[in-house]
Amino acid sequence: MLCGRCKQNEATFHFRENINGKIKEVHLCPTCAAELGYDSIISDMSSFNPFGAMNFGIQNLLGSLFSQELPNRSVLGGHKCSFCGTTFEQFAQSAMAGCANCYREFYDEMLPYIQRIHGRTRHVGKFPAAAGKELKLQRELTSLRKQLNDAVAAQEYEKAAVLRDKIKEIEKKVDGN
Repeated sequence: MLCGRCKQNEATFHFRENINGKIKEVHLCPTCAAELGYDSIISDMSSFNPFGAMNFGIQNLLGSLFSQELPNRSVLGGHKCSFCGTTFEQFAQSAMAGCANCYREFYDEMLPYIQRIHGRTRHVGKFPAAAGKELKLQRELTSLRKQLNDAVAAQEYEKAAVLRDKIKEIEKKVDGN
């Protein structure tokens, strides 16, 4: 597309102005853009980053989750997928599996990360609204009993007593239905 002003050079700057609801399109070459003062706007916009200092990308987001201290990854780095050859170290850096088999190969290595990200290693999912209340109470009981066992094992008896009382309260609700 040619410059809308000089009609000689290739237009590389394309602007849309909205003035009182009327949209005006301007197509300019670099020379005409500089002459009309658009070059200062362009230089300001070239350094504009809507995310600021964040490096926003799935690799950065998930890669940072894998970079935190958990198992020693240098030991795991030698383990390769038998199908595609991707190492766990490569998987952890890119947060992308090389193939579907990587999930089977690296299952044990991935569990601590999945636990930290999601809070558990099993998908629990939603349940039907009709059976929801009782099922929700049963799941809550199961979770509280696990927490109670963990508290007793850690000798946190005050916490265990609070959990025990919550369990008794929920059991009364379940028995009342």
